Amino acid sequence: MKPHLLTSGILLILLVGFTRGEEPLVAPKPAKPLKQIDFRDPVPYGLKPVEYGTGPLTDPVTQLNEQLARQKRELKFDPDWGYLRDVLRQLEIPESSQLMVYSKTALNPRIINPENPRVVYFNDDVYLGWVPGAKSMELASLDPVRGTIFYELELKATARPRFVRSERCLACHAGDSSSRVPGLLVRSFVTDDHGRPISGYSQITHDKPLEKRWGGWYVTGTHGEMTHLGNLFGRETIAESKTNPALRTNLTHVDQFFDTSKYLNPHSDLVAHLILDHQVQAHNLITRVSMEHQLGLESDARQRLVRYLLFLDEARLTAPVKGTTDYQSWFSGQGKRDSRGRSLKDFDLKTRLFQYRLSYLIYTDSFNQIPAAARTRVLQDIYEFLNADDNALTKEWDVDPQNFPRPERTAILQIVAETLQPLPDFWKTSPARKP
Repeated sequence: MKPHLLTSGILLILLVGFTRGEEPLVAPKPAKPLKQIDFRDPVPYGLKPVEYGTGPLTDPVTQLNEQLARQKRELKFDPDWGYLRDVLRQLEIPESSQLMVYSKTALNPRIINPENPRVVYFNDDVYLGWVPGAKSMELASLDPVRGTIFYELELKATARPRFVRSERCLACHAGDSSSRVPGLLVRSFVTDDHGRPISGYSQITHDKPLEKRWGGWYVTGTHGEMTHLGNLFGRETIAESKTNPALRTNLTHVDQFFDTSKYLNPHSDLVAHLILDHQVQAHNLITRVSMEHQLGLESDARQRLVRYLLFLDEARLTAPVKGTTDYQSWFSGQGKRDSRGRSLKDFDLKTRLFQYRLSYLIYTDSFNQIPAAARTRVLQDIYEFLNADDNALTKEWDVDPQNFPRPERTAILQIVAETLQPLPDFWKTSPARKP
């Protein structure tokens, strides 16, 4: 990775001006310099002002909890699904986002296996994990200031169901794979017949090629001649896949492996997988940039975040991909659109994930409540990239101009100008005109 270096510290310069007939303006004292750290260094997120373990929260699960306490909402218990279906509805998480994972790399490893996979549901701000036979469901909810907050909800009928904060997840969810802050993980491990990991990768992002993704996960969807590690378990099957990489790929259902009637639907949609792979690392980097600034620290996290939000190192798709649910249309339907109807949530799914390569996560509370100076610098970097000439793209960003052409960058500038609030003053661009 070749991070972009800011030129001349544009945003840090304080100008001292004069007005006619008035005394000169006095520049404020410069802010205390940020302490330089390495990206691999731990972040002391328990300290003020972050106070991860004790500070007030405003994430979606906390808000729902508060409404339950005030009896403004209630959770309905279903004899088949417990609170699952109603929690999804209350948090506006689509059932079509369901992804099935059978590797024993999460809570409840005793009951997770290829015949009883755990399922994950998610939207832009909340992730929910559930497995048949478990005593509780787990949730990870993005707080704009304190990052990923973990909760559990017991799966038994009660008059006053409540989400209880849990920090036992931090044993795994605050290390190298989550950018050294409380965050999220997507792993890829092929497993034996019981779901025990054999080999794989501890961090999956949109940068990883498909052939390294989805070990330990079921995957439904078509993807041409591209291969992946999904749907593979058992040593004999894994050995066979060495000579037949397309084994168990391009599956449109997984009913042949286990009883899918135990789940809300029989799918583990490929497009939802691609979104999860992008979103998790983006959330971790957003949290890292925010926490560093709050704590007076600085690594190259901001440069990493900028490259990631722009998909500059995204693994290329070499064939069209298609899911098996309506997740794709649901996701696109959530996008903020400009006057031409364009959105950062418009899919490509032929050679890359999105038609316009700037992450939709710039609209989330997590991004918009990054401390103002840090958020502005991230957007300044993005703006400079989108306006860069071909020579700068090559030398400063290590990007082939033909792979990120000017028309796409202009379209992104226009979409953001019409849809992002608050929009920095420097984000100037000609408005998009209706055709």
